[in-house]
Amino acid sequence: MNFPYEFKDIIINYNNRNFNVALKLLNNLPNKEKFKNLKIKLYASIYFLTGQWSRSLSYHNKLLAMQDGSFEDYNNLAVTLFNLGKIKEAIIFFRKCIEKNKNAELPYQNLGTSYLNIGDYENAVDCFINALSLNKKNNTCKSMIIDILSYIVPKKKRDNYILKLNEKILEFYSEKKDKNISINDDLIKLINTIKKELNDENYQIIYNKTEIFRRNSENLNCARHFKVFNKFNVIPEYCFSCYKIQISTKDVISLIKLFFLFNSSYLENNNIRKCMVETRDNIKENFKGFIYCRSLSEAKKILKITNDKLIENKINFKTIEIKHGCSEYYEKYPKFKKINYEGEQEISYKKSWKKFEELIDNSLPSTNERVINPTINLINLSDILIIKNWLNYAEIIGDTSFKGVYKNDEESDFLNKKLKDQLTYRKNQ
Repeated sequence: MNFPYEFKDIIINYNNRNFNVALKLLNNLPNKEKFKNLKIKLYASIYFLTGQWSRSLSYHNKLLAMQDGSFEDYNNLAVTLFNLGKIKEAIIFFRKCIEKNKNAELPYQNLGTSYLNIGDYENAVDCFINALSLNKKNNTCKSMIIDILSYIVPKKKRDNYILKLNEKILEFYSEKKDKNISINDDLIKLINTIKKELNDENYQIIYNKTEIFRRNSENLNCARHFKVFNKFNVIPEYCFSCYKIQISTKDVISLIKLFFLFNSSYLENNNIRKCMVETRDNIKENFKGFIYCRSLSEAKKILKITNDKLIENKINFKTIEIKHGCSEYYEKYPKFKKINYEGEQEISYKKSWKKFEELIDNSLPSTNERVINPTINLINLSDILIIKNWLNYAEIIGDTSFKGVYKNDEESDFLNKKLKDQLTYRKNQ
């Protein structure tokens, strides 16, 4: 494209990603009618590339008011709308992108992500499958489909190997739910069958997740809370009423048994819970389960019920205890870690902190259109792949409990990398 001479330095800085300089030069250009269209296009592009979403929206709307939208215009506007939390509007323009080019995989992926965020899982799966038809190596779309299987059993039959693998697992456990939480030959046979099928070059899936959640409809919103803490060193109000029960198991087999317990319906309020292996530096214990509670009284009640369940189901655990909020807060606020079981806590929320929370909330996109749905208590492909990662983790850190049930014949690059600098510490836990 040929640019007027007056835009020479602007384009040079734009191409070199010196966007602040390009903006300054653009602002200093005279307001001539012949420059108008190009200026609007550059403003729209720069604000998009720098993540200034409100300004990006304003200039993309101006751009589309003066010309027919191109594929890039529609895509940038859709991404902008998504980042502003205007997901339903974003869907309209991702569809327009697909109308412009049905052979581009990214709009299908972005459209699927948009459907996922509003809880329309069936349409999301269709979009991710369409993206995979254009690029079978798109691991993001594979992972998204696998994630969705924790929330639904797809109603529509589709010719997709990920869904077929999930159907095998669902059929296997259709009569075992809530009845058998032992680690038996059938489970290991299933893990090895799935692993063998995924080793086929056409079926490769990289699923580097190590936490299995069972969720209700509550949004813990932890990312938002950590933004408040990391920027202003204050604990959000929500976190003062957040208690969790932490269970540390002795080995990976006990962790798998704990997952089976968490997959059952023994909690009256279906509390959010997760099982995981620890990969953070210098954080104690390797195998953990958490149950999230909304009050200390609820946590005390669930602690007793869960302790009895652990004993009843012969799950080898090291500790079961109540924690207050997240451990990331403890260094700055040691008193937050201490729990007074009979009265007021030593540290309480300061009203002066509210202004810091409001600053963060004002900087974040709206979440009004996002839908938080509960997971289903059915063992799915995601669970099996994560359990496989747990077994690989156990081998790396020297937990030999897995040897009687699982033979590993492949390296886990992502776990080896994560654990490389903390291997001695992990082996000593």
